[in-house]
Amino acid sequence: PRMTGSPLTTPGVATPHVATADVATHVATADVAAPHVATADVAAPHVATPHVATADVAIPHVATPHVATPVVPSSAVASTSTAADASASDSVSTRVHLSSATRRVSMYEKINPVVVDKKMICMENKRFDEILSLVHCSLCFSKKIKVTYYNHHLETVLSISCTECKNSLLEKPYGIRKKLNTLTGRMVYAEMVTGGGYSSFARKNALCNLPRLGFETFNRYTSVITRISIQSCNKILDETRLIVGKEYAKCDILPDARGVLDIDVTYDGTWHTRGHNSNFGIGVAIDALTKLVVDYQVLCKYCFICSSLKNRLKKKRLAMEKYEQLKQSHESKCTKNFSGSSGKMEVEAALIIWQRSQKMKLRYKTIVSDGDSATYKGIVELNDGAGPYEGIHVAKEECINHYAKRLRKRLTSLVKLHYTEKQLRTGKKRKQYHQKKGMLTDFVIDKLAQYFQKNLRENRGSDVVTMRNGILASFFHCSSTDDNPQHQLCPPGSASWCFYKKALADNLPPPPHTTMKVQFQLEPAYFKKVHDIYKDLTRDEMMERCIQGRTQNCNESLHKRIWSYCNKALFKNKWQVDFATSNAIAEYNAGYERSCLDIQLGYGRSSLNQRHLRNMDKKMQAVITNVHKKRKRVVDTSYEAGGH
Repeated sequence: PRMTGSPLTTPGVATPHVATADVATHVATADVAAPHVATADVAAPHVATPHVATADVAIPHVATPHVATPVVPSSAVASTSTAADASASDSVSTRVHLSSATRRVSMYEKINPVVVDKKMICMENKRFDEILSLVHCSLCFSKKIKVTYYNHHLETVLSISCTECKNSLLEKPYGIRKKLNTLTGRMVYAEMVTGGGYSSFARKNALCNLPRLGFETFNRYTSVITRISIQSCNKILDETRLIVGKEYAKCDILPDARGVLDIDVTYDGTWHTRGHNSNFGIGVAIDALTKLVVDYQVLCKYCFICSSLKNRLKKKRLAMEKYEQLKQSHESKCTKNFSGSSGKMEVEAALIIWQRSQKMKLRYKTIVSDGDSATYKGIVELNDGAGPYEGIHVAKEECINHYAKRLRKRLTSLVKLHYTEKQLRTGKKRKQYHQKKGMLTDFVIDKLAQYFQKNLRENRGSDVVTMRNGILASFFHCSSTDDNPQHQLCPPGSASWCFYKKALADNLPPPPHTTMKVQFQLEPAYFKKVHDIYKDLTRDEMMERCIQGRTQNCNESLHKRIWSYCNKALFKNKWQVDFATSNAIAEYNAGYERSCLDIQLGYGRSSLNQRHLRNMDKKMQAVITNVHKKRKRVVDTSYEAGGH
């Protein structure tokens, strides 16, 4: 194990250094266990090496122990699953797989930061005066000691001298007011990580009886921390692109003659506030193979200084000549980098990311999006319709989770065609939707959307016809009746999930359709409308975009992490959004220990901070274990489409 912290002292002597070394040793020992070693410990006995099982290829519960495992890219996370004897009704099965964060963090090279035990001491001034009353001068041994306190931001600087012999025991540092001290920097950094601003910081200081920090001084600290956070994030992204190249090389995908690598990315945009009035928009591109962020862009259409100048000019508190002069001097520091509607921020961020991709030796040939045609259309129409890359077409794939929502939305719109207007007491009219007999209910719509998504997920990697037939089979299965059974697309055989085909394969009379869990009878005209929606969503073009079965779950997870550092309910400035985005991306890719800025800021890392960061990484990279007990009760799922 790697030892960090202070060296051990003589055994048996209780000193603070011993406790620090013990803590550091415990933390370092927890860090030794590599992800693949932990997987090997819980793997089944027949597995020869820790790298046999993979997360992308799930191993089913089978009776025979020697099952050949397919080979997948090394970027996949190793996972194992152990199954008990199938004949035992009360057996317990355990499935263990590593989290996605473990896969991402394990790709980066481990670092061993130097731990500096700089502890902060909190003490009341009365208690400190009592301690000073016991101090005497080293020259005249007089106890007439004069102490002068100087407040440097939140830190207190002392000047100690003897009143008898005028001996200076401790002098005040020269030029201290022009420097940024460690204590204030750490507290401002902590406030930024928790998502607060100046008002929150000032209130906390007042409640803790700490000195007040001015607004301009607070901005000095935040600007320095934000700049270093962006620089640290860019360094991690540079390392990320090298890691992506190595992982694609393991899949026999190499760069071209110019050193540019073609990769697939999932792209999505997020806004600070909902609606069309958000001042900030963020676009993030994540590699589809490694799930690592490769590039991002923050757009802002608001500047506080520009807005203040316009208000002063409007209220005639500022002359036009003075306004033009101040505006021209402010242009280099203006935080506004976008003008237009907030809805177009996602498209604009995508254009910036795609245009500068080749400078980073990458080409984003495939984009996985949530069905937003404006983003893909804007990328394709770059360079007068030639696209972002000369002679190379950018393909589009659909997120299967968002694509399943289209079915729910379009079926719900059919139900909303039938409504009556109700007159309120205020004179306004409200639409009251109702469902007539022979129409889809909300329960049936939700179940059809679940079957649609399930078929997209289970048929990924197949062909267009198989995926389309699986989707249409769920629709016809649920709309079948005893007089008109429509199971032509259901899988045949006694192992089929369809109760009708299973009964025919076993030479038994089919059970009645009224016992189905999801069953509906639609009017002919209404049935045709629903069938047309299914035919439109299962076109060859759309099914080809869903063959890979990719999702935007990584983007959604990153968005949640970003806005946890930047509260959507409060007004935020550009530096707060920049810090939240860069800090969240660095933590998402490399983990808490690697992305912490205490070393880059020059504050040093203490053993307490090191232990906290490693505990946070442990929680993020926790091994997920699902233990469930097989009950004696057998659940028959053959009456539900797809056995869902």
